[in-house]
Amino acid sequence: MAERINSFPDFSGSFGDKRISKRAEQALNSLTMGRNSSLRQVSKKDSELKSFYRLFNNESFTETGIQESIVNRCGQLCKGRHVLCIQDTTEFNLSGQKGRIAADSGLGRTSKDDVLGFMLHSSLVIDADKSTALGYSFIKVWHRKEDSPDRHERKYQQQGIEEKESYKWIEATRQSSTLLKEADLITIIADRESDIYDLIAEEHDSKIQLLLRCNFNRRLASGVFIIEHLNNLGVMHEYTLEVRGDIRKNIEKRRAKMELKWDKITLAKPKNCHGNALPKTKELYIVEAKEKKTNGIVWRIYVTHPVTTAQEALQVIEWYKQRWYIEQVHRLLKTDGFRIERSQLEQGWAIRKLTLLAMMATLRILQMMLAYEDDKEEQLMEEVFTQKQQQCLQMINTQMEGQTVNLKNIAGAKTLRWAAWVIARLGGWKGYKSQRKPGPIVLQRGLAKFYLMFDGWTLFDNLQKDVSTQ
Repeated sequence: MAERINSFPDFSGSFGDKRISKRAEQALNSLTMGRNSSLRQVSKKDSELKSFYRLFNNESFTETGIQESIVNRCGQLCKGRHVLCIQDTTEFNLSGQKGRIAADSGLGRTSKDDVLGFMLHSSLVIDADKSTALGYSFIKVWHRKEDSPDRHERKYQQQGIEEKESYKWIEATRQSSTLLKEADLITIIADRESDIYDLIAEEHDSKIQLLLRCNFNRRLASGVFIIEHLNNLGVMHEYTLEVRGDIRKNIEKRRAKMELKWDKITLAKPKNCHGNALPKTKELYIVEAKEKKTNGIVWRIYVTHPVTTAQEALQVIEWYKQRWYIEQVHRLLKTDGFRIERSQLEQGWAIRKLTLLAMMATLRILQMMLAYEDDKEEQLMEEVFTQKQQQCLQMINTQMEGQTVNLKNIAGAKTLRWAAWVIARLGGWKGYKSQRKPGPIVLQRGLAKFYLMFDGWTLFDNLQKDVSTQ
């Protein structure tokens, strides 16, 4: 049997107390089965609720222990794979809870000076070939002190990269390289904020490749700037991009006509870069995907993978588009999912630890979302659901299927894609082919509903067994 991709972290030995490890596992399971991060709502009884409160306020239940448990599990799953390590940062706004949360308890300023909260930087790991979510290779939580100096006061431009918050991109890349050493190939994917010469020009292990969104119009070794250089290139390929609609970002669903360019370039070291050990130039490739219409999509991406054909350039774009998955993780953690920003805990440290556990709870939802998009149906249901849960899903599927072919679950019966169809239907998805594929919020609702149904089904099954033995 294949190793279960979704296996939760092993907390034993992480905190020096078996009772804490057991409670951590119980809390994680409860969060996974619940619809939000409210400990009161995910607890089955008062005694369990009290034990959870004691856990999150226990100083021995540390952020470091949780982080190590999560990432170490991911490291064990990546052997022999090409993995995508997708980095991103998000912020949690807890200003609305300011009067309730204890002062100096793990919260402070974020990038917005008037916001009380904390920041999270993580690296989501996805199998590049099978598109299955494996876990996280890096997690960092921090906040700025209320009285910390601003950029001008601390002379930001003169600081070394290790003294800046942007060092998180380099730190995450280095840790991912070490943690995932058994992987065959590691591609680091990140958005504009990662456009740092210290990261781009750093000497990496041969199995580490970078794929970073261009943010600055940097100067090339020839003296020409990047945008000017790209404008002088002719269009090399055209293709159609299916754009996901997003009402929140005012993005319309459409078929965008894209023009593609690529080239090998040599970046010049910026004058304000203080990394003395860094080379004065760096060779790599750049890919530009630009929508034909005015003010349309423009992606300029640095990549260390060789790009000499349209197929290789399109592969870069496909990998970059998978940043969407870590954005969904953040969305699930916030208002649309686990609602961390509405947590009723009274200690900032406790909220931060709750967030780390919720990150693992989002993994199962992400796995199902990826499975439903997997037309090859490679991931098995047994990697996510127990044998009893599969039996319960079979019974629910019989009730959810309609009479017409369009409302039948046509996925392979033992695949995670089949299970994702059932979970999505429970979450309110209608099942029609004309509908967009089920998203993370629908799957979260469906998963929470399934666990409630499974509890009732298990209770009834046990009662039947008790009656039959009398």
